[in-house]
Amino acid sequence: MSRHKILIVQENPRERVVLRDYLANMGFNVEGTFNGIEAEKILTDKYFEMIIADAAAPHLAPVDFLKYAKNKNSNTEVLFISEHPIVEDAVEVMKQGAFDFIIKPSDIEQLKEQLKLCAERVFLKKGGSDKRQRHHSSLNKPVKIITRDKEMKQLLAMAERIADSSASVFIQGESGTGKELFAKFIHQKSKRENMPFVAVNCAALPETLLESELFGHEKGAFTGAIARKPGKFELAHKGTLFLDEITEMPFHLQSKLLRVLQEQQFDRVGGTESVNVDVRVIATTNRIVKESLEKGEFREDLYYRLNTIPLMIPPLRKRRGDIGLLSDFFLKKYSIIDARSVKPLTDEAFDLLSHQRFSGNVRELENIIHRALLLAEKDLIEPCDLLLEGFEPIEHAGENNQPILYDIAPEPLKKMEEKMIFHTLDKTDGNRTHAAKILGISVRTLRNKLNEYKKTTKA
Repeated sequence: MSRHKILIVQENPRERVVLRDYLANMGFNVEGTFNGIEAEKILTDKYFEMIIADAAAPHLAPVDFLKYAKNKNSNTEVLFISEHPIVEDAVEVMKQGAFDFIIKPSDIEQLKEQLKLCAERVFLKKGGSDKRQRHHSSLNKPVKIITRDKEMKQLLAMAERIADSSASVFIQGESGTGKELFAKFIHQKSKRENMPFVAVNCAALPETLLESELFGHEKGAFTGAIARKPGKFELAHKGTLFLDEITEMPFHLQSKLLRVLQEQQFDRVGGTESVNVDVRVIATTNRIVKESLEKGEFREDLYYRLNTIPLMIPPLRKRRGDIGLLSDFFLKKYSIIDARSVKPLTDEAFDLLSHQRFSGNVRELENIIHRALLLAEKDLIEPCDLLLEGFEPIEHAGENNQPILYDIAPEPLKKMEEKMIFHTLDKTDGNRTHAAKILGISVRTLRNKLNEYKKTTKA
């Protein structure tokens, strides 16, 4: 079987190279360019099964580019990414037949599931079946859930026991606790492991698009529906559908979801015939479900249908024994990704970490460790490298050089943001690309912020 050919349209050369290398290692045949004009020239002579395009790339208007790509080959799947998506653009390109329009991921691995779904659609168009199974098997990477916590181990044992059933699973927990990891763990331990794992964020899609994304639509179902489009339920056939933030789903769609769970069939938007599917549903929420039920925002019958197997993931602050274990794991992970030597935490840095509240849970810890590894100038990670809110660097410490923890100073948030940006630029010797990555923003956003500060200073 020949490798799928992917075209990347990304202005930032570093991001383009990193993404290209990552996809090549996944087995794709990848080519990259930096703007829409060059991309259209390439498409004139070459056929790509998939295109990943940054919606903010120079000379690239998402709707026009999509029409051009589809005109060259209607089977090409186009995935748009954007750091700051414009809802109108997202809605229009989805109506025109784009595969998806997603918020630019901070971690390239977040693209993996979307690429798997893209490949799945290519196989479906070609009538593939056994090929599809082998492809998914080759892309699936064993899920690692790092823990020594007793409650977490009990949850993992329960998840493994029920994995091979067809029962719906409802995972509750705060943001960043690892709900999606648990869902993937269940999928990989089930008899569906070689079939699709399809993820949908119910809070990220506009209400006007969610129904079409879940259930698909027929040609002519609405303005711009130029061809039949299979929904996520169809793409997840024989596999697992992961519905993230299910309590954000509009109330009128909840009854349609309930029917699919009960009957394993649904109607496409604009369709007249029911579509049968075999799908295992795993749903999550970070909200208190009882409140949503009492407010009438979430159907009680749907809740009980989803809640066949309930899993409640504890926040990181309630399993502090995992902080050291997870820190070591993330240090090793990002030392490989960023080609850095592993730098262990000093006792002082670890003590500071262990007393954090971690409102963002494991995801917050991961970002802190990644940032510290990039910022550390010595062979060890010190407290000042963690850049924690409310932490005063060692050079401004109190008696005995002990780091000082203090309440956030009563000053405008904008001023605090400015201080953090200039501090990060100082630590990276003025390297804007490096600083933007650490801060979790784009270089364009950083440049705009700096221009804003210049205007304020002149005023």
